[in-house]
Amino acid sequence: MRRAASAAVMLCAVALGAACYSYRPVQSPSPGMDVRARLTADAAVRRSQGLDDPVVRLEGMVVESTASLLTLDVLIARTSSAFQDVVIRDTVRLEMGEIQSLQARRFSPARTTLFVAGIGVAAFGVVRGIDQIVGGTDDPPDDGTPTSPPPLVSWRSFRMLLALLR
Repeated sequence: MRRAASAAVMLCAVALGAACYSYRPVQSPSPGMDVRARLTADAAVRRSQGLDDPVVRLEGMVVESTASLLTLDVLIARTSSAFQDVVIRDTVRLEMGEIQSLQARRFSPARTTLFVAGIGVAAFGVVRGIDQIVGGTDDPPDDGTPTSPPPLVSWRSFRMLLALLR
């Protein structure tokens, strides 16, 4: 149960991080800017020699930028244990001829708004569904006629959804 909860939290964190940012093309990066550099095929082959995974793009913070050279601070590896977190970073120098495209990471208010609205609607649906299944705490009306809103989630639709997922 704990593993499922941590996986759900991790999924939400990744989704939130993805929703809040977008990448847009940039021509002249400045120091401190978070960027993603897509490498040309030749540069990717050269930088991937001796590695298990191909290096097609590099993401990091711009340290220095000139007309012919881009220096990035990139994350190489990250690990956590009970007592310490280890982060390994490296400074990578790229010639502008090695870069096929360069994109800057920017905050996206529209994506964030849509994501937060979607989370709100989903939370409302879950609470409403639980209220329909468990029942509310309101007192019934005095005239004896039960008033209940139409179900948002029915057992039939829930079973059908489970059958589709199998």
